Amino acid sequence: MYIRPFILLFFFFVTLSSAQETKLIAFYTKNIAKVSNKDVQIAIRKILQTGSQKSGINLQEEFPKSISNIIDSFINGKYALITLNTYDVLQNYEKISPYIGKIWSIAKKKRSPEMRYLLLVKKRDPIESSVLHRGARVAMLNFDYMQNIYLESYLLENYHQSSKEFFKKLSFYSSSSQVILKLFFSKVDACVISEHAYNIAVELNPQLKKHIKILASSKKIFPSVGLTISRKGDREIAKLYDTFSRDKNDIKTLSNVLMLYKAEAIVPFSQEKMDRLYAFYKHYHALKAEHEQ
Repeated sequence: MYIRPFILLFFFFVTLSSAQETKLIAFYTKNIAKVSNKDVQIAIRKILQTGSQKSGINLQEEFPKSISNIIDSFINGKYALITLNTYDVLQNYEKISPYIGKIWSIAKKKRSPEMRYLLLVKKRDPIESSVLHRGARVAMLNFDYMQNIYLESYLLENYHQSSKEFFKKLSFYSSSSQVILKLFFSKVDACVISEHAYNIAVELNPQLKKHIKILASSKKIFPSVGLTISRKGDREIAKLYDTFSRDKNDIKTLSNVLMLYKAEAIVPFSQEKMDRLYAFYKHYHALKAEHEQ
């Protein structure tokens, strides 16, 4: 007599739960920035929990260890959203481009979301020009693959040599401050860092500008951290992510993730920007292929 109402109530909640759509979101957090993978994963889970409550969509995260697995699953429709570092997106862009809906980037500066790389050398006496010499020692940021591609492109275009042929030693460090200080104290002959990191370093230590010269700079086309991509036709997930890009305070936990990356916002990354970035990537490979002939 009393069992039947409980059975009906049980089936009501089962039906309600099954009616809530589930969307899988893949994050490849390894090598995106100098941040603990564990910290990022915990913060992402909290964001998705809040996002689920706000949207009524059951958002579930996965952290695959294989880039190829993420790419194949995105193409096959398993993932509604993926987050990768910029290099991995470019490497697989031709495969995934037919399935891309919208793109966002994590920006260090909301008003200037794209960044450029700077090639720095020590300032010399007026008689001795500040140039990049063959056999130089270079400091770079660890895990920043786009920085590597910029430097390789610069060398192939201007010296017709690869970094392994041109430099005596390439050293990699975990922070941009370490990189620029190695140059300042003449432990290396040159370094590559982002313009954003350079501006912060110079603001903190004005002496750097007196002793360091910007020898070359890239175009301002590079995402600060990585790229997030929604699957074509999925308007719900795109709309939800657009709320993140409009106001980071809309979901308070998002601010914690941005703080981990020392970033200010998630911003839309237009197709025009993606085309410019991919053109740079293809140009690098063309230079590399010509050099290897």
